[in-house]
Amino acid sequence: MPISPWRSFNPDEGDFYVTFERRFRYVVEDPEQTWRRVWIQTVIACPVCGMDTGLRLAYKVGTDVVLEAACPVGHIWVEPRVDVSQWVAYCRFRQGRQDIDWLWLIEAGFGEEPPPPMETKDIIDAAKVGGKLLVREWRKQAKATVRKPVRQAKREIRKQAMRPVAAALRTAWAWQAGGVQPVEQPRRRKGRKAPAPKTPPVAAYRKAYGVQAPEKGPKCRVCEDSGHITAPGISIPCTECDGPAAAALAAAERRAARARDGKDERRPTTSTTK
Repeated sequence: MPISPWRSFNPDEGDFYVTFERRFRYVVEDPEQTWRRVWIQTVIACPVCGMDTGLRLAYKVGTDVVLEAACPVGHIWVEPRVDVSQWVAYCRFRQGRQDIDWLWLIEAGFGEEPPPPMETKDIIDAAKVGGKLLVREWRKQAKATVRKPVRQAKREIRKQAMRPVAAALRTAWAWQAGGVQPVEQPRRRKGRKAPAPKTPPVAAYRKAYGVQAPEKGPKCRVCEDSGHITAPGISIPCTECDGPAAAALAAAERRAARARDGKDERRPTTSTTK
């Protein structure tokens, strides 16, 4: 089967597919050692192009019999030298499941090669670079702390020095405009907006101009609050409103409810008799 780079690694579902950036090693027992076991680490490489990095190994439980491998170029071959049980145990180890019976396999060197150890020179160089970055950031903060009050002081001195010049320019502009002194606008505090102008109600305009308020028309324009639609020889109840009786009953209920709540109670008037 073709090994797709988008296959998933899911040992629980029986799909053991892993891609290696570094070289992959399998172990075989040394036949020359008779009194103790010695494992020999062997690197897998592509039999066509000889590439040994970036390999993809895959095995599907119930579908594959042996392990299949593929190189980054696209060559696919069967790899019978790798034991399937060892490959499954290694994949479960990569998943995070550590089986005590298979710890010897990891100790023998089965799997991907570890990254090269970092030398002392590299550690010192990394520490120097980090120290330089920290010192640079500290200097930047220190300069900003010192420069901010200096800039504020320079700005204030510049304003004080330019105020007589601004006054002279305002005087010259006023003289050129005909002696009209420009009105200085009051300074507004930051964060506060100017109050919006208040618009008088419509009743105030009517009162000022002597205009009478329009008369209220009927609420129901179909029957004109009569409750019946009448015509020569026709008188049917209106379906658009409840009629005057129902409206009066609803108004009476509202007044009774307001009276029960004490909202329409009038203040008692005291009359003095002499």
